[in-house]
Amino acid sequence: MQIVNIGTDIEEVRRFENIDIKTLRRLFTKEELEYCLKSKNKAQHLAVRFAAKEAVFKALPFEEIALKKIEVIREQGAKPQIIVHDERAKDLIFKLSLSHTKNNAVAFVIVLKDK
Repeated sequence: MQIVNIGTDIEEVRRFENIDIKTLRRLFTKEELEYCLKSKNKAQHLAVRFAAKEAVFKALPFEEIALKKIEVIREQGAKPQIIVHDERAKDLIFKLSLSHTKNNAVAFVIVLKDK
């Protein structure tokens, strides 16, 4: 495996406390919103997913992709994972680390490719 790039992002949770649904629908997939909005700490989950999208965006070896095409999924009992809904990302592997506190959310991503 070869490292293509890395990306990181940090977000303030409070930015996501009173964000309108129209903006949320522009940034997040339906599945991401369902997961985050059913959570007790909605703003933390939204902030950390947005940080993940930004970290991936910074690490991609190409430009011009909507944040909504970068999706954070989490299966029951599994770690969060990245799916990029773009043909240019089909050979890329994403390693993701997320963390958040009451006030901040951070994401770190490594983009890999088979040699």
